[in-house]
Amino acid sequence: MPPLPQNMDLAIGTTTVTKKKRIIKSSFLIFFAFATAFYSRIFCTLTRAPSVLNFLHFATVGFAVVVALVSSRSRDRKQIAIVRALLIGILTLFGSMLVSALVNNAGLVNVIFNFLILGEPFIFLLAMVAIPVSSATLQQWKKWFVISACINLVLAIAQKFLLSAGLLAAVADSSLRSVDRGQQDATDGVQGVFFMTGAGAYVSAAVSVSFALYIFFYVKSLPLWLRLLGLVGAVYQILLSDTKQVVLTSVLAWMLLGLSQTQNVKKFLMYATCIILALATFVWAAYNLEAFEVYKYWFSRSDVYETSDTGGLAVKMQGIHMVLAHWRSPLNWLFGLGPGHTLGRLGGWSIKEYWSLLSPLGATDPPFYDEIWKFIRGNWIAMTTTLYVPLFSWAGIWGDLGWFGLGTYLYLGFIVWRNLCLDDLSRFLVLTVAVYGFFLTQMEEPGFMLSIAALIGLRWHEKRQLSQMTRKII
Repeated sequence: MPPLPQNMDLAIGTTTVTKKKRIIKSSFLIFFAFATAFYSRIFCTLTRAPSVLNFLHFATVGFAVVVALVSSRSRDRKQIAIVRALLIGILTLFGSMLVSALVNNAGLVNVIFNFLILGEPFIFLLAMVAIPVSSATLQQWKKWFVISACINLVLAIAQKFLLSAGLLAAVADSSLRSVDRGQQDATDGVQGVFFMTGAGAYVSAAVSVSFALYIFFYVKSLPLWLRLLGLVGAVYQILLSDTKQVVLTSVLAWMLLGLSQTQNVKKFLMYATCIILALATFVWAAYNLEAFEVYKYWFSRSDVYETSDTGGLAVKMQGIHMVLAHWRSPLNWLFGLGPGHTLGRLGGWSIKEYWSLLSPLGATDPPFYDEIWKFIRGNWIAMTTTLYVPLFSWAGIWGDLGWFGLGTYLYLGFIVWRNLCLDDLSRFLVLTVAVYGFFLTQMEEPGFMLSIAALIGLRWHEKRQLSQMTRKII
């Protein structure tokens, strides 16, 4: 009998050593792509690097998915089916944008950037799901992502005290003045790695909450007290940054998650009981604890329920009325007014912010940009809180791409929900994104969306490996 090859152990799970090296390279590229989105804002702010570097993550995510698809040799039929479904959904979304651009004479650069903004999280997930991942690689991913989340949390808390001491005032003031999105105050400088961006405080706090939940429930290698400290730190960051919408969004997503459990009566009752107790505790804290007293106004203000033109809901709906007023053809119902032309991140401010860069490339102007911003600046409710600003992601997708484009985006979300959300945390994260889609354009913030995609991808691989180990034992 001939001797066994010395490198036989390297062939387990992969067919050759070369293939294993390709997989390791793909896994590193995936984190590198994540890092270029996660750290780009603070890097550009602190080093005074050109703001164009904030677009680098589009290239790195695209490169990572190409390498992952080319290098992957998975024979898992379920994995292949998920990859194929995601790829078809992504291409369909891109096709809907192309059709919308043709119907509305929108520039090709509008299509490209709108697709990258909306499609990038799904492309990143595709890269994570496409490659077979070993236990060592999965642990490495987990370590990198968790360390990044901790850096964001620690920086956010440190920024509060540095701003209070005046050490970051000059940087914060100059950066905040360059962002015209309503009233700003000192708490807007508490933005972690997203320092300085207009909605950086919300993005940073939302990332901290998402990772704190993941660490508490699934990073069991850490002691309980340290995992609890992460949750306390995330809540503390919310209080320091005054990002009340993070609380509201989390509660609404939690309620939706509970409603999704109606077929499991025991689980539904458990969620209902926990939500009621949590809400009762929150109301008590708002009226009895000084740190939470800023939330008392939620129970007293009634402007959101007013039906007059000055009411919160009326202000929120004004953007939709403007979109309808600009529809000139039945095709607008299906394909909207064109990518980047209405109420999303691209049409709301990005095209104007980067007009000197995008205009020579053939970008087209949003048709009622000046009109919508004149309305926002002249309305006290919209200037008071982003909760009522008529620029928000769901309206932007619908206004830009019509019902067909909105349907393709929802179809991609359904693929993720059905195939990749295998536990309640992943479902909660998806519902959180859906709720944020009604509050400004956080659903189109790369740092936030890639963080959510990373967590969903991690949980999918962890559940998959656990299932494989269980089958081997049986």
